[in-house]
Amino acid sequence: MMVESGEAARRRGPRRPAGAPAGPDEVRRAVLDTAASLFAERGIDRVSLRDIAAAADVHPTLIGRYIGNRDELVLAVFEDLSAQVAADVIESSLAGQGFGPDTVMGQWASIVGALAIAGAELPEQKAFNPLLAMAETLVDRYGLDEKAARLRAAQIVAAALGWRIFEGYLIDWGDLEDFDLATLRDELARSARRLGATPWPSPPDPTPRPR
Repeated sequence: MMVESGEAARRRGPRRPAGAPAGPDEVRRAVLDTAASLFAERGIDRVSLRDIAAAADVHPTLIGRYIGNRDELVLAVFEDLSAQVAADVIESSLAGQGFGPDTVMGQWASIVGALAIAGAELPEQKAFNPLLAMAETLVDRYGLDEKAARLRAAQIVAAALGWRIFEGYLIDWGDLEDFDLATLRDELARSARRLGATPWPSPPDPTPRPR
């Protein structure tokens, strides 16, 4: 029997257990999904590449080969989740998105928040991103012109991200514990729909009650 040389074995790359992701596409998908989940659950700074590799059932060297270093992986996860959220916005047209770390929207919000707080420079967003997907939905569903739709979409996304990142603080600061959590989250979606139907320029401000 012919014995394979050490050099040939090294060229073949690390051995993978049966059933593990194989090939660039499978490995990349497994790593991105696993990293998104772990980042949302623990926080970006508390997750190592070895943690991700072990949970994704891939060899650590494959992360570098198919995605890049740790910073490149974080940005790849951000871009991947952005595309998924945008697709969900188009598909579920004005329905409320998920909140928990097991949902795409929850994962995206946690990573956006972490990157913003860290002062990271986010990559330039492509034409298909959550904000522009929301604007497209507002044009289609409420007949807003394109400029108004982009403004309202930015406001809606800002509220959606802010609530998800700071939900616990907002409930505490606002003394909202007497509200059911599902009700609060549903109200966020309903207020987003009302804002999304508001043209620009905005209607006049309401008249305050006399003191």
